[in-house]
Amino acid sequence: MINHSLSYNLTERQDRFARPIDWTTRKRIALGAARGLAHLHNQGNFKIMHRYICASSILLNVDFEAVIGLFRFPMIMHERNAEEGTIEWITCMPPRHGAGVSFSSPAEENSADSGFDSLTCHCYEDVYVSTPITGKFGFIAPEYLYTEKCTLKNDVFAFGRMLLELISGQLINNFLTEVIGGEAFLPEDGVRKLMNKDQLGRVMDPNLQGNYAEEQAEQLLRLPLLCSHEDPSVRPEMSEVVRMLESQFLQRDPSTRSSWSQKEDMVGLVGFDFLLCGVNSYGACKNFLGDGSHQFETTLVHQLLVGSSWDFQNPGMHFPQFTPT
Repeated sequence: MINHSLSYNLTERQDRFARPIDWTTRKRIALGAARGLAHLHNQGNFKIMHRYICASSILLNVDFEAVIGLFRFPMIMHERNAEEGTIEWITCMPPRHGAGVSFSSPAEENSADSGFDSLTCHCYEDVYVSTPITGKFGFIAPEYLYTEKCTLKNDVFAFGRMLLELISGQLINNFLTEVIGGEAFLPEDGVRKLMNKDQLGRVMDPNLQGNYAEEQAEQLLRLPLLCSHEDPSVRPEMSEVVRMLESQFLQRDPSTRSSWSQKEDMVGLVGFDFLLCGVNSYGACKNFLGDGSHQFETTLVHQLLVGSSWDFQNPGMHFPQFTPT
């Protein structure tokens, strides 16, 4: 992609201090990424779980529009591999922090091995695929780590963490030290503390030099707190996230769950198509699209192509360079 990844532009591009991604562009990136992920999650009988959403997987085209890439570990949820049932998740009360937390990586769990006041198990009902844990540490939902049951809410959790990277200009593995200053156990807890202290500026990317609408920034910061909530039943669907972003948070508070109809959720969504690059055989494409079990090193991106759609019954039509066998 001509403008590389969001991660590159936030932390590696040499002129990022002199020419940072401006506030308006960041909002557009957030909305574009949300639309793409919502489209993956709403494929009718098929629902595609990305499982690697982070700043590195958000690619930027010539106009700095978001394109989701790095499809290293996608999983297609369909009637043959999905189950509906109970999913467990744990909250912990570490004495030194005095607030309920949940783990988002083994590293976070190991760092808290010195003892807890309490461990509490919670349950909720959802549709899931049982699969070994795959993804990027810091972006894997706690319930997936605990149960190996992957749901669409795992992507929502990761999207929330990616938003924190977009807003702060820091990758999530540096967020606690560089932004929060070690004042919290989890990024979301730290953001809440700073917002309660009216210290919003500490979370915002300093390269923006204050060039953002403070009210919009405060409302935008509520969204990752909702998306990455420790309770997966509280996290919104990506179609709801799109609606929140489209409304610019001016008419609806994203900290409050609203009951939108499916028709309302999809208003404003543009058509997407998939562009698959680097696949060596049509058979691999067909296998991957059929059951999600075939993993290969490739880049699968959905590019903005207004009015187009993906035909799962005839995937070969999207790969004219391949001949079905």
